[in-house]
Amino acid sequence: MRVRAGTTGDVDAAQSLMGSARRWLHEQSIDQWQDRVPDSTFEKDAERGHFFVVERHGAVIAMVTVADEDDETWPADDVPASYVHRLAVDSTHRGDNLGGRLLSWVEVRAQEAGKQVVRLDCAADNPGLRRFYEARGFSHVGDSSVSDPTGARSLKISLYEKRLDA
Repeated sequence: MRVRAGTTGDVDAAQSLMGSARRWLHEQSIDQWQDRVPDSTFEKDAERGHFFVVERHGAVIAMVTVADEDDETWPADDVPASYVHRLAVDSTHRGDNLGGRLLSWVEVRAQEAGKQVVRLDCAADNPGLRRFYEARGFSHVGDSSVSDPTGARSLKISLYEKRLDA
């Protein structure tokens, strides 16, 4: 698996991945990613060096956003952390453990940067994704609420973190 920094040129591919995931989640009656992420969010993530993609045969097949802070979702503390958002894998690669390998890549990157934990969140009503994170050593540390991208509604989320070995 080769991960590279995402660029503004990858926004359409990111929107395609998110759209596919949005439809699948909707079919599962899971209220996660049902609101389109604005292109400007991906563009800002790319400009800040937070957006990463995995390509195979020239096509983006997975993506993740990794940041050093997340004041909107997580309570402030002094623990050095990496924050994961928008981890998505193309539906044709479900079952390939690409999401797990991408999370492992995030963990190595975080450890190399001196982080003590990797943190992420998901919809509280997404039991499959919660099991996926827990099977990879992430611990549920609480629940919270966030606003959708438009600010029109509140979404219940579950917060997870994984402590990294020193």
